[in-house]
Amino acid sequence: MATMKTRSSEGCWTCRLRRKKCDELRPLCGGCALLEIDCLYCDEKPEWMDGGQRQKEKADQLKTEVKRKANQRRERRYLYGLEMDLEALDVSQLDDSDNQPSTAPEFVLASLPPPNTAAAAAATATATAATAASAAAAAAAASASAAAAAVFAAPLSSVSPGTLHSGSESGSRRPDSSPSFPSAMTPSTSANSDSSVAGLSPPRDECWTSMPFNDTDLHGLMLYLDHVFPFLFPFYRPPLLDSGRGWLLVMLNRNKSLLHTALSLASYFFNVVLSHVTGLHESCREHNGRELQRQQELALQELRRDMNDTVSRGVKGYLAETTQVMASVIQLLSFEVAIANTGNWVMHLEAAAELYNEMVKHHGTAVDGEASDFCFTYMLVQLGSKPFMHTPKNHPWSPDQASLRFFTACLLFFDTIASTALEQPPRLLYLHRSLLTEPDEETRRLMSEAEKEYHLPHIDLLEFLGLRNWVVISIAEIAALDASKKEAKKAGSLSMTQLVVRATAIEQGLRNNIQTLSSEPCNEPQFAMYPTKSLSDDPIMQFAIFGNLYSPQVLDMTSAISGIWAQAALTYLNVVVSGWQPASPEIRTSVTLTIQMLRSLKSPSYLRSVVWPFTVTGCMAAPEEEQTFRDMVAAMGPLQLFGSIREALAIMEKVWANRVQIEENADQWDLAACLRVLGRPALLV
Repeated sequence: MATMKTRSSEGCWTCRLRRKKCDELRPLCGGCALLEIDCLYCDEKPEWMDGGQRQKEKADQLKTEVKRKANQRRERRYLYGLEMDLEALDVSQLDDSDNQPSTAPEFVLASLPPPNTAAAAAATATATAATAASAAAAAAAASASAAAAAVFAAPLSSVSPGTLHSGSESGSRRPDSSPSFPSAMTPSTSANSDSSVAGLSPPRDECWTSMPFNDTDLHGLMLYLDHVFPFLFPFYRPPLLDSGRGWLLVMLNRNKSLLHTALSLASYFFNVVLSHVTGLHESCREHNGRELQRQQELALQELRRDMNDTVSRGVKGYLAETTQVMASVIQLLSFEVAIANTGNWVMHLEAAAELYNEMVKHHGTAVDGEASDFCFTYMLVQLGSKPFMHTPKNHPWSPDQASLRFFTACLLFFDTIASTALEQPPRLLYLHRSLLTEPDEETRRLMSEAEKEYHLPHIDLLEFLGLRNWVVISIAEIAALDASKKEAKKAGSLSMTQLVVRATAIEQGLRNNIQTLSSEPCNEPQFAMYPTKSLSDDPIMQFAIFGNLYSPQVLDMTSAISGIWAQAALTYLNVVVSGWQPASPEIRTSVTLTIQMLRSLKSPSYLRSVVWPFTVTGCMAAPEEEQTFRDMVAAMGPLQLFGSIREALAIMEKVWANRVQIEENADQWDLAACLRVLGRPALLV
């Protein structure tokens, strides 16, 4: 009789659950690595390994995860041929080391499941911006499947940040045509690529019939425009005479990848809201879950088509087209952060930044390649309704101009906040002086109106994000300081004198601006949802929710938001200079002030605009302050599942749970480590 092989009792719990032989490699066994699933080693038996119903449910969940990963691998193979072709695109090469997601110190990661090896492999495989964009699109499609299954199949109370990454089988069949949104679009048609002016993109005069919409598509589109986009960008309310948000509708009509991702976000948003209604709309939720997957697959196909076009024609001479591709990648980044935040956003950001660098090189400089000669106005005039004719101040932007301005603002912001987790200077830091830096009052006073129009900051983040430029500039400088400190320390050349000098200059600038901010007049009520008639000088604005962006109510909100960010930046700076010392007087003062300002927010929805400072403050909070942060997240209701706020709370909970270990290893710990404590870098925007 043949001897029966017995399974080792030292194997991972994942293999034991699957009843498979384990090779016992640590921290990731061969079987789990091959299937790209979590590999769990721990001394105590997991709670779900009970030999009963919980074990059966976990086994079924794991089977679904295995199937989903198989679909994801097929998707990557689908992209492989494209990635080979994209090497021909003339873009700057990426440093492979930059693509590696940072990890938390070992003493914290020891209690975590290993990071997704597929995501890490995909990240390191990107060699160009175009390749990164394609890989990122594939990863986003896979993430959609997992997050959709988690949210659409479970009530709000049972969904945790961890469940957002649990798998669900990726449905490949096309859903039926029952009323739901969003629905499929017709196959894309290639746009006319002839240009009447050398170096310019062709004019865009397509009529609406070029992209037919059915009723459910239009319903999903309006949900995105009315609810999702304002939720993601609550302070973006461009004046009606400045073209308003009409450019967004134009771009969604032109750019199919952008459209399909927008419809995916609308579907996800709608289902998050439905998850709060127990026992109702179950079939609608399930159907929209399938639709979300399908829309992301369509977005991937369209992005692949756009990237093929970019490969064949290059970037030079096609500014509008390249802007659209960049917009699609940034939209995918927003989607990834909104539904899952698995770390795939790193690829999206790298792709978008490299595409932007190429746009600057070929369309934003007087001499190709000289970044010091960068002129944003030169890029804008190429995208005007009459190319190379200047668009004067207070005149409507063309859709292409408005799109470039909006996605430039988003990219600068995302790039800066990402750098705090990636331990590197922002990739576009060299553009901050041209795009964000404001001259001092004396210089402004001496400038003529024409000079102000050309030389004042081209991107006012207050308009797009409700945040003052100086806040983002300061955070970028602190991130660069942190990166240079760690490099110097590694090389044995750290000068504390130089570090303190640089930090003092940043701190002084922050404190001066905070003082100016606090001295601005405050109008009550700070968070009134509708302006009173006396506050609306322009009769048109009486019909708009929140009125003008620069109405007293909205200015009060932006002042409060900027104050929270600035105070958290001071906390960040103190940790960079002094290390992990939560009990130090400077840090305690800053944390206490930030908590007070967070509590003063009159609506829980505004927490969406302060996720990064919320997390920085929470990680440094005292034990007795922990519940305050939990309560603020809970107050958001179902919308806490949309965006990065749940990711933020998961980070804080992990840091709080490891207080003792962190204190014992304080020299290895900082806020960048906090933002990687879940085993992947977090983008908290």
